[in-house]
Amino acid sequence: MNAIGRRLAAALVGSLVLIAGGLVPASPVSAATTLVYATFKGDAAADEELWLYRSTNGGTSYEVMADTNFRGPSGVLRDPSILKLNGTYYVAYTVQSWTTSSTHVNIASSTDLRSWKNLASVPSGIADTKFTWAPEFYVEDGTVHLITSVAATTCSSCFRPYVYTARNTALTSWSGPAQMWGLGTNHIDTFVVKSGSTWHAFTKNETTKYIEHWTTTKNLTEGWVNSGTLWSSGYEGPSLVRLDDGAWRVYVDKYTNGGLWTATSTDLTTWTGLSAVTCAGCRHGTAVRQ
Repeated sequence: MNAIGRRLAAALVGSLVLIAGGLVPASPVSAATTLVYATFKGDAAADEELWLYRSTNGGTSYEVMADTNFRGPSGVLRDPSILKLNGTYYVAYTVQSWTTSSTHVNIASSTDLRSWKNLASVPSGIADTKFTWAPEFYVEDGTVHLITSVAATTCSSCFRPYVYTARNTALTSWSGPAQMWGLGTNHIDTFVVKSGSTWHAFTKNETTKYIEHWTTTKNLTEGWVNSGTLWSSGYEGPSLVRLDDGAWRVYVDKYTNGGLWTATSTDLTTWTGLSAVTCAGCRHGTAVRQ
């Protein structure tokens, strides 16, 4: 065998693994999902702005990508939800601190993840609104929705999730609100995904402080039923991202003493235990595949 033949043979053997006395093709190593995580850092005025982090290992650790210094027209940006659509990135966000009344959420856009401009404001459309918090993008059949937590002055601790729907592809005009019927009073930070014919909502019960899992097979705004409580109390801001291998990763903000935590599931029902994410300063936010 000449030198070229020996190299080809060595390469072939290197691509095989030994199983039960025989050689079979080795499985290719799957590249980890690359994710961008959008967040803010805390309650101090200097921390209420958009920070972006990047993960190359499927979302278990992140490094800073950019402190954008973007705060929006109000000078406050919290709870950002990030969406990638037709080559453009969007963030929807809370526009005031948690102690200050707010009657709308904002949407900003960017093509490079660093330079952001405000695109639209989405009013709550609910009488006597006191707080409008944590808008989350949800896309189905090409239509973009925002799921937002709203509380009225008549009951500031009685948050309910409402759905707003984009009227155009520019995301500058919105209809709504449409209440998510069945999903009980005083739930905040509601994040929805769909698997097969079932919608899954992950939300914080602001009374018990537990993350809950709700489902419906009707549509986004009807028939929601409680499918159980997840983990221990003291977490909020659940958000999900689908990984390249088909599994789901959830992130939650351990607001009781800081830090971002994660778990995974293949069916959205059975989850691993929570583990800490290496992401210095990360709070309530969302991840998207870059």
